[in-house]
Amino acid sequence: MAKPFSRALTCLQDAAAQFGPAAVPLRRDSLASIAALPLPKGGELVAYHDTLLFLCAYPSSAMEARLAERELAGLARHLKALPRRDAEALQSEGLPFTPSLTRFTHDMLRWLLAQRECRVSLDTFGEPTADLNAVLKLTLPTLERSETTASRDNLELLDALKVLPKNRLQFLVDQLASLDATPYIKDQLFDALDIYVRVEPRSQAFSRSYNRIASPVFVHDALLKSFDYKALLNTPLPAADALDSAGVEALVKVIRNAMALTVRETDPATYTDLSNVRLYRLERGMAVALFGMVPGRQLPLESYVGFTLFKNGLPMAYGGSWVFGARAKTGINIFEPFRGGESGTVLCQVMRTYRQAFGVDTFEVEPYQYGADNPDGIASGAYWFYYKFGFRSVNAELAALAEVERQKMQLRKGYRSSEKTLIRFTWDNIELELADKPALRAAWVMERVTTWMAKKHGGNRVVAIAAAKKALRQGLVRTLVPANADEQQAFEEVALMAVVLPPKTALQWQAVADMVTAKPKDMFAYQRLLLAYLSQSTPKR
Repeated sequence: MAKPFSRALTCLQDAAAQFGPAAVPLRRDSLASIAALPLPKGGELVAYHDTLLFLCAYPSSAMEARLAERELAGLARHLKALPRRDAEALQSEGLPFTPSLTRFTHDMLRWLLAQRECRVSLDTFGEPTADLNAVLKLTLPTLERSETTASRDNLELLDALKVLPKNRLQFLVDQLASLDATPYIKDQLFDALDIYVRVEPRSQAFSRSYNRIASPVFVHDALLKSFDYKALLNTPLPAADALDSAGVEALVKVIRNAMALTVRETDPATYTDLSNVRLYRLERGMAVALFGMVPGRQLPLESYVGFTLFKNGLPMAYGGSWVFGARAKTGINIFEPFRGGESGTVLCQVMRTYRQAFGVDTFEVEPYQYGADNPDGIASGAYWFYYKFGFRSVNAELAALAEVERQKMQLRKGYRSSEKTLIRFTWDNIELELADKPALRAAWVMERVTTWMAKKHGGNRVVAIAAAKKALRQGLVRTLVPANADEQQAFEEVALMAVVLPPKTALQWQAVADMVTAKPKDMFAYQRLLLAYLSQSTPKR
């Protein structure tokens, strides 16, 4: 027989999925019933916590929101009082006062070590593929490098260097920081050490319960499931919040903590350029933050733009888009507690934000999002979720198969595509096209640049790049001298692109020149210029 708390939790979870006038007292009574019971110690705490988060995101009344917040506060007190063994059993769940054991990149760890709300320490070296002696030989002062020649294991080496256990993670992060000028080499070496860290909250603020942005509470009388997605995508964005430097840092802290507390990481969240962060407050308690990466981490031609979507202040979804002119390859992930809510609205609000902020009219999604190496995507029929919002298979054969399946679903009540069919759909990408012509892909440009180098310059990259730069300088109406290494890199990329997509108009030439200085420092301006440059080109698939 189920225990009282288990039964009450099941009732609350069932009630949380219901909306409308009759559901309000049901949700309230279910919450009151479980609140009267003593809290358990085990995994049910995670399920209860996540149900409370759902209620905070989708409250049916202001009173319900207050009750859910009160229960979260009580849960935090309960977790703080747990014996260490019981807290360890909840490891890596992101609950208040419970630890996490995971791996992060060098830059993310450096940032976490500077945060006051958590303590981060070295736990162990997992299965390193690089010898710590060899790595530290590159970074230690010359007078200490002999310590790396005695064939000590990692811990013996740290002992020989007299690094106390409590300081070892900071020491390793500081040593690798000497390689910041070569970030990809630093990343390779740090990743090869396979460092696992222990993250312990110092306050309840470092938890999924309380990691939020300020937001008024939106109360729901129903979930928004049916709407005109095209009308929403074309609805202009409100002005972004006017954030000062402190406001930007506070927002980025919530974004990064949302990753750390769910033991995840994305490049835009880790390598955020604080001058390229915007927050848009949308309808129904939603807000979307967009953020780009520092110049040294940017991609060629494209802008990898991260996002976090908030609901009533809670981080609800995260991901990013690879934006190139009017095309964006998009990936979206909804955090587990919020699945079953307004997922379609979340997807379309994210796309609306990219569409309006960058002028995107083609969205592309890769197969993982709807099932490739993703059993949950197959089980949920995620392909048809995207199909509902206008996405179609790029491959003509798969598009025809989808039309056949759609007709079957219309004619036969309860028909579902087989697992074999859903897996077949993952053989190619899907797209949502909102314009009459397909948007250019960055990959098309890169492939033709490689072909041009091979045909015109025998594959000699040095000669080819010099020729591309010379041609671009000759075509510009003004002298363009890159001011730093970041602009030099952008100049090279733009020059090579101009070889296969030659500027034809004064507007295009002006855009090309301005892109060189805009790309390293302003992704919004860069994308506007890129759109102007590509507007008179002939896009190809």
